[in-house]
Formats: sequence, C-alpha cells, structure tokens
Amino acid sequence: MDEKAETPQQEEVEAKALLLQRQLQQKKQVHLFYCAECQDLAFKVTAHSDLITLHSINWRNFDDGFPNLYINDTHDIQGQHVAFLASFSSPAVIFEQLSVIYALPRLFVASFTLVLPFFPTGSFERMEEEGDVATAFTMARILSNIPISRGGPTSLVIYDIHALQERFYFGDHVLPLFETGIPLLKQRLHQLPESDKVIES
Repeated sequence: MDEKAETPQQEEVEAKALLLQRQLQQKKQVHLFYCAECQDLAFKVTAHSDLITLHSINWRNFDDGFPNLYINDTHDIQGQHVAFLASFSSPAVIFEQLSVIYALPRLFVASFTLVLPFFPTGSFERMEEEGDVATAFTMARILSNIPISRGGPTSLVIYDIHALQERFYFGDHVLPLFETGIPLLKQRLHQLPESDKVIES
C-alpha cells in the first residue's frame, strides 16, 4: 500500500511504534512479547531496530472459556531484558494478559517492562460522590502487584494517561513512566498530502 493512502489509525500505530522503539532501545537487547491485539504494532516496533527480538505467546482457551496460555522461548529469555506489549481495550482480555504479565518476571529475567499504550480506566480516577468506585485506582493496585524480576521492580510505561496524579496510585513494586505519542502523531499528520486541512485541538 502506498504510504500516502494510510489512514489516521495507521498513522497513530506508526507513531506509537516509533516512540515505543525509542523507549525500548534504551536497553541493549530487548525480548518483546505481545498480546494478540498488538501484533501489528509489535511487528512495526521490531522493524525499526535489530536490538528488539520478537517472541510469541499461544493465546488459547479451554472449553469453559478460561485462558490456556503458553509462553514460548522461556529458556532464551533467562537473564535477558524482557518487555510485554499489552492492550487492555476490553475487560474480556485483561485477565489473560495479567496472567502472562505476572508470569514473565518469574522466568529469571534480568528486567521486565510492561508497555501499556492505553490506560483504560484513566478517565475515572477520583470519586465525585459517596458510592463512586475509582476504577483507575483498582487497576493501578492490580498492576502494582506484578512480581519483582531479578533486576528489581517492573518498569511500567503508559502512554497519554488522563491525569499525572495517577502516578501516586501505583505501589513500590512498579516504576511508572508516563509518555506521550502526540508529538510524533502531529509530525506524521503534517507529512500527509493534505496536511493543511488538519485541524489541531
């Protein structure tokens, strides 16, 4: 497909891929796992660097619907820097990804990085009245219980979070890092043939 025919959604994926590649390359060699929904993004990230090695997970289900998961290449990642590209786009896929996220740091890896391009509960981070449930705090507590790897706490990279104060929802077992892909997205949009018609708000 000609690059000029890319949709805005594809432009956003490309921008996130470039930003994620820069983040992961701060370490030497990174072994990247990914959820099924992020396969295209994972391949784009890997295409930008020889320092990122892609690994797969078998995402299957038992007859009752519960996950039947298998992490491939576990012997190859011992003592290595490992990252997981997650997508919590639906409550239906969060549990299976958390199962993998909790398992990876226990595989004797040198360090573990969780990359979350979208923090789904981020827009409900506070209580407006008695009875409200701040689901952002709940999600942060779940992620804060990721096991510590051989190298220490998990690095948690979140893109374009709703509010910076959500940093304080996370416990000491994770090190949250908030990034943004907006500058790269703007740059890509201005490279489009009709960029003069792009309205920023």
